[in-house]
This record gives sequence, structure tokens and C-alpha cells, in this order.
Amino acid sequence: MTAPYGQQPPSYPPPEYPETPAWTSAPPQEPVRKVEERAHPLTPLVRGWFAVVAVAWAMLQEWLQGRTDGTDRLPWWVFVAVIGGVAALGLIAGFISWRFTRFIADETELRVESGWISHRSRRISYTRLQSVDVMQPLAARLLGLAEVRIDAGAHDSTKLRYLSRRRAYELRDFLMLRAHGAQVSVDVARARTADPLFADLGGSDRVIVTVPPHELLLGAFVSHDLLSLIIGFAVPVAAVWGVAAYFGHDAAAAIPVVALAGGVPLLFSIAQYFTRRVMAQFNFTLAETQAGLRITRGLTNLTSQTVPVRRIQSIRLSQPLFWRPLRRYRVDLEVLGLGEATHNESTSKVSTLLLPIGTKKQVDAALAAVWPGLRLDAIQYVRSPRHAVVFDPLSYSWNSFGVDDNVVVTRRGWLTRHQSIVPHARLQSVAAYQGPLERLLGLANVTFHTTGLLHTHAVIHMNADLARTLVYDEADRAMTSRDGELLR
Repeated sequence: MTAPYGQQPPSYPPPEYPETPAWTSAPPQEPVRKVEERAHPLTPLVRGWFAVVAVAWAMLQEWLQGRTDGTDRLPWWVFVAVIGGVAALGLIAGFISWRFTRFIADETELRVESGWISHRSRRISYTRLQSVDVMQPLAARLLGLAEVRIDAGAHDSTKLRYLSRRRAYELRDFLMLRAHGAQVSVDVARARTADPLFADLGGSDRVIVTVPPHELLLGAFVSHDLLSLIIGFAVPVAAVWGVAAYFGHDAAAAIPVVALAGGVPLLFSIAQYFTRRVMAQFNFTLAETQAGLRITRGLTNLTSQTVPVRRIQSIRLSQPLFWRPLRRYRVDLEVLGLGEATHNESTSKVSTLLLPIGTKKQVDAALAAVWPGLRLDAIQYVRSPRHAVVFDPLSYSWNSFGVDDNVVVTRRGWLTRHQSIVPHARLQSVAAYQGPLERLLGLANVTFHTTGLLHTHAVIHMNADLARTLVYDEADRAMTSRDGELLR
């Protein structure tokens, strides 16, 4: 729907954003006993195997190289001795680190003490906790261990390596409950914690969206990444074949050689692309928990990420060109203190993905879990003036913005369409700017600034007078919304 230029879209009843979960309204007042413990005894083995594998691979390459060029090489027992020595040193160093590392949870803070020669003590107040995530790399996962990653903001993160998988979940749940103000004991948090193998779900958690593997394959197959990969191999191969034909060589005879030289690496790269992408997002599950939204994904490396709803600054819906006929979307989050935006869906680290691929129904379910009552289809969008087509001939029909009582929504892009949703209360600043040609045509751009993680909160080439009005009105809405939150 399109509103006349300069008119404000109609207002709708504001959805009630739950800033504080209902389960914290009456927290049990229980004594929190002091807990002191060390990491799992198998931690030195997990931390040292990377060095052993690296040394073994390097020595194997040297041995094979000496075998191919006919030079003398060392006896096999030398290689075994070197690898064994590296393994022994790694285990000793890992044991010393494990022996002198412990963490202590008491009434007000988590304390991590480490160091043998130089003693270090890091204190993290529960009130400063922003997120607590559980990571399970392959080696740790095979041994039933996990890493707890604690983020306290301002690039202040702490990693506890490694705990048993169940203990890691128990500690995560305890810290998140304490971060939300619940005065619970470790035993209460332990009773609420489950120990799943493929999905981090408790008995009281509500599953919102689960992405099956065939959807991940579909998204990878029609993505721009696959097309770029094919073009990256096809262009050099075509160039070599063209040069051979130009200089009079038998082009037909060169085809098998060129196809073999370029086709085999391409097939391996495509197989690796699909495998890594599906394995990284395997069994992607978005669930609603007591501590916030929990995102679990991964096959060999399992990542369990908890996102407090109150820390979400904005949401971006993306729809690449080849996804539009399939009506599929990708949803990214902007979370305060999370770090950089995720561009590589093959990563097994903590990411900004709320949904790697989903239908309109799944997207609506995910948005409702963040901001209940949000109705994107009910917002009226104001498009750029008709003469702005000279700047955006391919995306003119999509460039627009819409406002209701709670959020401002911007649309832009052609190859990949972006739709950004920013709550008024999360807006930090708003600005308008014009280029020389835009000034001649009476156009302007307006950007909405949050934490800077996502850089697409802007409406481009809109009417300059309307842009000026939007800047002042949005600044007033942001101030009013923040004051309303403080009064709740």
C-alpha cells in the first residue's frame, strides 16, 4: 500500500514489547551457595590435539616431498618421536593450565582465576552479562565436552574451556537466570536444564521454527555464492580455451584438458560449499526460552546461542534475486554487543542469523517472537517520487519507507532486496543528506543509526521536504518511546 507523499501513515495500536519476561516477576528468593570448580580433566587433550595434528601434517608433507624427489629422508621412528614429543609437551602445558584455572560463582559475580607464574583473576558481575553461549567444536563434541563463551559487553568476553556438555548447559542457564535478576540457586538451574545431543532444548522451551536440511540445500543452490563460485572457475577456463583457439591450436583437442583442469576443482569446491553450509546450519532451531531466544545449529560443531530480546536493536529481512520466485527470506539480527554481522553462512561461530532461510509464515513467527503484535503488512509504505527512477531504474519500485507507533521500516536494494525494521526506542540518531544531483531534483536520503552492525537502515532518493519532516518526527518518536520504556 502507498500513502500520498507528505501524509503520515495511519497509526495502529502499539504492540506490547515484553522488556522483562513474566517468569522474572516473582523470582524465588533462595540462597545462592558459592560454587567453585575446575574445567573437565579431558580439557588438556582437547586443547592440545590441534598442535599435534598440525605438526603431524607438516611432517607428513615433508616426508612425501622427500619421497617424490628422491632425496634422503629420516627414519620413520624420528617422525613418531617428534610427534610424540609435541603431544607430550602439549599435554603437560594443558595440564598446568587446567590445574591452575578455576571459576567461582557466588552471590554477585562469576570469578575466573588462571595462571601459574602470573596469577590472573577476572570478575564478571551478573548484572553485566549480555549473553552466554555454548560451543561444541568437533574434538570436544566427540568427548562430550563444550565451551562456555561469556560476553559482558565492550569486547569483554571470557571462554571456559572445557566442561562436560551437561555442566556447560547448567552453568549457562544459571548465569542467564542470574543476569535477568532471578535469585536462583545452582541446584534450581540444574533441575531445569536438559542435556540434548542435537538441539539445546529444555522441557519448558517453545520451538518457533526448525529449518530442515532440504531447505538449506535449496537456499544454497539458488544463492549468489554458488553462482559466483561457478563464474570464478568458468571465466579462467573459457579464457584459456579462447587463447588456445586464437593461436591456432586445436580447440576441440584442448577441451578435455581444460575441462579436467577446471572441472575437477570446481566439483570439489561445490561439494565443499554445500557440505560446509548445510553442516554449519544443520537442524537450525529457533526456540523461546526463559532467558530469551535460543538458536541451536550445527552437526559436527554444535552452536547454542541465547539472544535476550531486550538487546535486539533491529532486524533485517533479505531476499536475493533467485529467492523471490521461491518466496524465501533470510533474517538477520542486530544485537547489542554481539560483534560483526555474519556474511558467511558456513561459519560455526556465534552469528547474527535469526533465520538462514524461511517462508513468509516462518518469518512472521520469528518476528512475533521478538516483537509481538508487529504487523508489517499493515504498515503503509511511501515510495520515492517518480523522477527518482534516474538513480534507481531497477529498484525504484522497492525503495520506500513506512512508520507506525513502534517501528520505522525501510526498503532498498535490487539484486538483494533488504527490509530493515528499527524500533523507535532503539534509534540512536537520524540524519539526512543530499548529493548535488539529488539537490537539483529535490531528493534526499535519510539514515537511521543504531549500533552500526547492519548498515542498511536507510531510505534513499525520497522527496526532500518529506525527508526533512521524517528526520524531526523520527527524533521525537525515538525520545517518546524511550521515555515510555523507562516508565514501564
